[in-house]
Amino acid sequence: MKFKKLVHAVALVAAAFMFHGCGDDDSSSDAAGGAGGAGAAGGAGGAGAEGGAGGAGAEGGAGGAGAEGGAGGAGAEGGAGGAGAEGGAGGAGGGDDQAAYEFESRYVEGESSVSNSGQMARHALISAVKAHIGGLTARLDDGSFAPAAGDVRAEINNYFDCAENACEGEDTLISTDPPAKQSTFGEISGGKNLVGKIAGNDATGQHKDWITDGIVGWTGAEGAPISPEALVRAWTDMLDAQSVAYANGEAGTDPQGNAITKVFVSAEGHDLQQLIQKFLLGSLAFSQGADDYLDDDVEGKGILASNDAVVDGKTYTALEHNWDEGFGYFGAARDYADYTDDEIAGKGGRDDWQKYHDTNGDGFIDLKTEYNFGHSVNAAKRDRGASTDMTRDAFHAFYAGRDLITTAGGALTPEQMEELKTHRDVALLAWEQAIAATVIHYINDTIGAMEAAEYDFYNHAKYWGEMKGFALSFQFNRRSPVTPDAFARIHQVMGTAPELNAENFEAYKGGLLEARAILGQAYGFDEADVADW
Repeated sequence: MKFKKLVHAVALVAAAFMFHGCGDDDSSSDAAGGAGGAGAAGGAGGAGAEGGAGGAGAEGGAGGAGAEGGAGGAGAEGGAGGAGAEGGAGGAGGGDDQAAYEFESRYVEGESSVSNSGQMARHALISAVKAHIGGLTARLDDGSFAPAAGDVRAEINNYFDCAENACEGEDTLISTDPPAKQSTFGEISGGKNLVGKIAGNDATGQHKDWITDGIVGWTGAEGAPISPEALVRAWTDMLDAQSVAYANGEAGTDPQGNAITKVFVSAEGHDLQQLIQKFLLGSLAFSQGADDYLDDDVEGKGILASNDAVVDGKTYTALEHNWDEGFGYFGAARDYADYTDDEIAGKGGRDDWQKYHDTNGDGFIDLKTEYNFGHSVNAAKRDRGASTDMTRDAFHAFYAGRDLITTAGGALTPEQMEELKTHRDVALLAWEQAIAATVIHYINDTIGAMEAAEYDFYNHAKYWGEMKGFALSFQFNRRSPVTPDAFARIHQVMGTAPELNAENFEAYKGGLLEARAILGQAYGFDEADVADW
């Protein structure tokens, strides 16, 4: 986390409105000035505004593109100006310091109003799916597991469906030092599964009928539309069939004719471990954040939920909780801003800050609050050595939005709602940028695998699976800077399997470079970063 200004992010949000994303776009305020939050001296205007509403106690607020003032977080001395803005971005407390994502309840003294354990439980379930698939080969090789048809499917579905809460007593498969405070999924949060929250399975609020129309980028049998849930089940069925064949000594062969030695890799080059996990992060975590908890298209849902009454038996309002759940799906620890990019990525820095940290000093890692999951880690990985600061952009926007909700003390004014939408847009853009940068990273790796002096089939399959799995995510954000036509083109050139014929590598490489250029332009990435990722 580099603690740079939010100018780049705010400018890109304004650009996204003009670019027309995968769905409808929200227009920003044209007001000359907006109402400040509690105690604010200045605030956030939309594109072209001269000033708007700052956070509680802020001296500056966040302006849109062309604004003269920008929005600071609680207690900030400066705010984030948009493109061409004269004001800069200050975090909570001003300067480079940022408070943790903690907010005391307005209704229960001494209690936190932040609660997103369900989101962390689902992150843990997604992580366990990947770990379980990764462990299948060793179980088959040592003879401890001899699956019949349906056995592997049942194991994966135990995490995906968690029928009758059967997964709650299962080990999370997450190893930390010091040990995790929660060793089972039920200890993180009870009654959770993955199938209920995957895109298409929410009763209201989805910007597309994913079940009827299907996703872009993959099809079912004979080209029929396929829903996100159906695709996960289709890949699980493939893994089940491959496991039985592998156990019976009938594994497929790689392009060199060698027997495949990883049960989750198909002869066609599908790395099912990577495809399933990365697609779940997009079709569940990102979809829930962008198209549900942080959306504003259904009255009483997302950021249009009530902020003037405590939820019965809880410590928070419905709006506070929805915002927290969106933050939870991003996957960041509560003190995310205290980590460096190297530490979030697990690539250096302080020894006891490698992806997680015992912040409260109780001798355990609390998986609800002290562990970084999912796309929050990808953001840091891509920020390392790059000009981007997606970790800061996302966290500061999430924090500023929650601070605004809390300090409003009740229903938001129209000006405060516009400011909240600005924070939402910055947070979602940074989140999606982290995914896009990671797709670019794996485009580069896939090209590298095809150009390698010593070809490695498993590296090729892995990189392609990560590239494709992540790249399917953009369609779940109706505000995506990637147009529907551009998104379709990206997946046309990627296809639904890696190119394994060396004679066709150059042509396929050309398509990937085209996809990379589309992403680089859509998200405003520096050309050097695109080449280096």
